[in-house]
Order: sequence, then C-alpha cells, then structure tokens
Amino acid sequence: MPIVSAGHPDDGDTEFASALAWIHLGGVGIDTAFVYQNQDQVGEAVRQSGKNRTELFITTKVVCPEPFTSEQKVVAAVKEDLKELKMEYVDLMLIHFPCAVTGDSKNAWKGLQEVHALGLARAIGVSNFGISDMTAVLSLGGVKPAINQCSMSLDSHDDATIQFAQSNNITYQAYSPLRHVNFSDPRIASVAKSHNVSSAQVALRWIYQQDVLIATSPGANEEYIKEDLALDSFTLTSAEMKSLSSIQRLTATT
Repeated sequence: MPIVSAGHPDDGDTEFASALAWIHLGGVGIDTAFVYQNQDQVGEAVRQSGKNRTELFITTKVVCPEPFTSEQKVVAAVKEDLKELKMEYVDLMLIHFPCAVTGDSKNAWKGLQEVHALGLARAIGVSNFGISDMTAVLSLGGVKPAINQCSMSLDSHDDATIQFAQSNNITYQAYSPLRHVNFSDPRIASVAKSHNVSSAQVALRWIYQQDVLIATSPGANEEYIKEDLALDSFTLTSAEMKSLSSIQRLTATT
C-alpha cells in the first residue's frame, strides 16, 4: 500500500479530473467510498489514465446495511461498489463506520471475510473503529483487518487507538490529516523553514514518521499533489517530532 492515497469525499462532480491528475503525477493510491457518490468518476479516471489496473491501489468502503446486517448483505454491497467502479476487484475494502450494534459489526466483518475469500478485495479493513470495535471483530478470528482508517492530524489524534492497532499488526491510516491544524503555530513554520518544505508537508511527515499511512485530498492542484508525493524527501529529527507532538489541542475519538 502506498504511503499516501488521494481521496475526495463528496466531490463527485470533479473527482474524475482530481483522480486523473493524481495518477498522471505519479500517485498510486486512490481512496473512495460508496457514500462519496464518486466511484464512477474514479473508475473512469483509472481507465483513461493509461495505467494498468495492477499499477494502482484502489480503496473503497461499504456502510453497514442495517438493520440486521448479514454477511450476504455486505457481499451484495461490495458488488455494488465494484459495479459503480466497473472493476472486478479492489485492493482494499473497508467497513466505513462501526455498525450501531456490535453484533452487526461482527456480521459485517464476516461478510468482508467472504469478500476476501471470493477475491473481490485483495485486502480488507475498517474505518473509524475504536478499540472496542476492533476488539469485537478480532474476536472472530480468521482474516483480521489490514487497516484502520481514522481521522488524525497534528492537533487531533487518538494515540490509544493508534497504539492498539499497531500492537495488533493493524496498519493505521490517517484521513483528514490537515484538518484542525493550526498552521499559524510557529513550531510548524520553524520546522518547515529548516527543511525548505511547506507547513502542510511537515504535518503529513509527522504522521508518516509514526508508521501511519495517509489519505489526503489535494484535489487537482498540481502543487499540492507534488508536495503530497514528496514526503520521502526529508526526515524530521527526534526533537522536531517531540515539538510537533506537543501541539495537540483535541483528543480524537473513534
């Protein structure tokens, strides 16, 4: 899975141009979801990009088909995602949010395990799951979540959930990585100046250096896309990481 994937929630009208620009500038990962109503745009961008399907990493998501979620309903929802994308499989399929009832979350996960067995998704995971939600699906055994995708940024992060995921060999991925960030904070500006990078790149690199992957939203802006794809061009020092970690104003809950 790439370090950074690009996603544009609720941006169906312009997603085609954004996804195509991302791919043409070297982006590999694209993040979408059924509720974003732009999967058709993503699929069309992939087809028109000139890239082989195997060169890209496509993530999408299903919502719990409540009430009384069943494995069969989840498999049907995944097939609807694939129909919109016009793809035979995705690289990663996530449950977008925990179900309202823990038992339904378990059934949803059993459904994704079936999706994985059928080859409709190369990997499966969850999104917005807290520790209790992850514990519930882990108790089922079998294929466990490869990813937990949650909101995370410099000013708002749930360290306990991150640690739980990583201790269970579940990769953590941050979405909305620039939300809540106070870019007027002199600590961010100072680090950016010392590395000759943007403050946004500093905020993203801080996340990545904690072994967390990133889902960002650069749109079709070429400058932003190039910045997002250049996070390996510099490394924050231990002192800089410590300084940036002290910024948190909000405790994220998942």
